[in-house]
Amino acid sequence: MKEKFKTIKVSGDININLGDKGIWEADKETLLYHIKEVCEEYHGLGYTLTLRQMYYQLVSKDLIPNHDKVYKKLGKLKDDLLYGGYVDWDIFVDRGRVPYIAYTEHNIKGALQRTVNSYNLNKQLNQETHLEVWTEKDAISGIIKRAVNPYTVRVVVNKGYTSSTAIYDSYQRFLDIIQKGQKVVILYFGDHDPSGLDMIRDIRDRVMNFFLNGDGIAQLNGHIVDWASSDEIMDEVEQLSEEDEELFDSYVKEDKNGSAFQWVRYFFDKHFEVVPIGLTMEQIEKYNPPPNPAKMTDPRSKPYIKKFGNVSWEVDALRPEVMTDIVQTKILEYMDYETYQDVLDREKIEIAELQDMVDNINK
Repeated sequence: MKEKFKTIKVSGDININLGDKGIWEADKETLLYHIKEVCEEYHGLGYTLTLRQMYYQLVSKDLIPNHDKVYKKLGKLKDDLLYGGYVDWDIFVDRGRVPYIAYTEHNIKGALQRTVNSYNLNKQLNQETHLEVWTEKDAISGIIKRAVNPYTVRVVVNKGYTSSTAIYDSYQRFLDIIQKGQKVVILYFGDHDPSGLDMIRDIRDRVMNFFLNGDGIAQLNGHIVDWASSDEIMDEVEQLSEEDEELFDSYVKEDKNGSAFQWVRYFFDKHFEVVPIGLTMEQIEKYNPPPNPAKMTDPRSKPYIKKFGNVSWEVDALRPEVMTDIVQTKILEYMDYETYQDVLDREKIEIAELQDMVDNINK
């Protein structure tokens, strides 16, 4: 809701020295109008905004220059609009400062009704592929969560390069999923910059390290792998298709760790994949997000600049509906729709059964 806590000055000139780029001048009243316009547009679509998302929307509309000093000024202008009662406080979200309280209920019927209202079957039941969406950016997690909710796809927010603990926890989860017969596919959504692209490699390499060197792989084939003997492994290889056997043989030839070790590597590649879904150069050319200079302090900048030039792009600059379309389109490429619909039909029946039970409770 809109609440006014102080009177703000909406008129006047804005002058910011951008160094080599000269002086940026803007009419404050006009700029506040455009900020309010972006806020109301997002709010009307049911989205909340971070300051960074609002900033990139204004940059992409060519209403402000892409510069750190302008970003800082925008934060002050946003607060002016909030405290002055010009925009709704519910539009903005601070994902780093979320209050917590333990779950409670008023009574039994209320608790059961909440169960009915939130009853949600796993839409990945019986699918050949288990999907997860990973992103480096917490700022866009709300948009991604909303996009994946109809398909109950897990969202993992790395906040940059993910931690060893988080990777290990994921590895343990993947072991269980693969053992149940599903392939694990991570759909990765991040910035197009030196670190953003390298995170795709980092995730795969670190998960593979656990598979190659950990004990968990033993449970996947239903027997303990004897690393000193390759008899059991070769029995498995003989059952492979010709194409898969060639893949396995190529691993053995390039690595002298033995067939057992390479069987795990083969098994990993067949059951785990990281698929980058954005930002891609194709998306950048299509949606034209505002560019940033590549970070020269990033140790991965040299090979990146050699391939793409001294420019990078942040995923935050895409509009929410564009992000949603990218994520959902890729999810549907992997899901069998008939199987998905079967789960929806079952869910509908079970919700009706639960509702009948709640309606018959007197308390």
